[in-house]
Amino acid sequence: MNWNVDAAIFDMDGTLLDTMRYWRYTTLEFLLAHGLPVRDEDLLRMHDTSSRRFLLDYAAREGLDFGPEREMIAELEGYMNRHYLYDAKLKPGVPELLDRLIGRGLRLCVATGSPREYARNGLGRLGVLDRFEFVTDNYEEPVTKAEPAYFGLVAKRLGTTPERCVVFEDALYAMKSAKAAGCQVVAIEDSTARRQREDIQKVADRYVRRWPELWDEI
Repeated sequence: MNWNVDAAIFDMDGTLLDTMRYWRYTTLEFLLAHGLPVRDEDLLRMHDTSSRRFLLDYAAREGLDFGPEREMIAELEGYMNRHYLYDAKLKPGVPELLDRLIGRGLRLCVATGSPREYARNGLGRLGVLDRFEFVTDNYEEPVTKAEPAYFGLVAKRLGTTPERCVVFEDALYAMKSAKAAGCQVVAIEDSTARRQREDIQKVADRYVRRWPELWDEI
């Protein structure tokens, strides 16, 4: 792992905030709000499946139509915003991690799949928003974190190139895109991605279960 870089690009959910479990169970909030049945096997699958994928599969199984996918996603994001505003928590060690990187002269930003205004709500309430130069999301750029070009655009906003960036992530798909773009990747374990641990370890330049594992390096 080479820490001689210009900038750090942070994911939010599962990386800075311990919120992936909330994202998984926004599907439960969605089903309850619509008066739909919840089976035991649904509760088990929610934990390991993205909210979008779970609801699409649920609708197909039950013969339902939840309407336009963008409206379904907007409803899920609204449930998440309440968690950002009231009960989301930082992963242990986040403030010190950010301060150590800033102390090394790195420029920091957040690149999240959640709406950036909601992300600012959570990061601001938890007192770390001011560490970042900007917060961007999948809606602001013409591409998403699933595509390597996304990290090129974010790096440019940070005044550098992907090769001079380190990406902090918990999601395998985004790690693959970041690596393909030329970034280094530091992966943190999240309970919702443990089944992908071996694949994540193969992709990441550094893998940790908790951020304080990095204190001897940065």
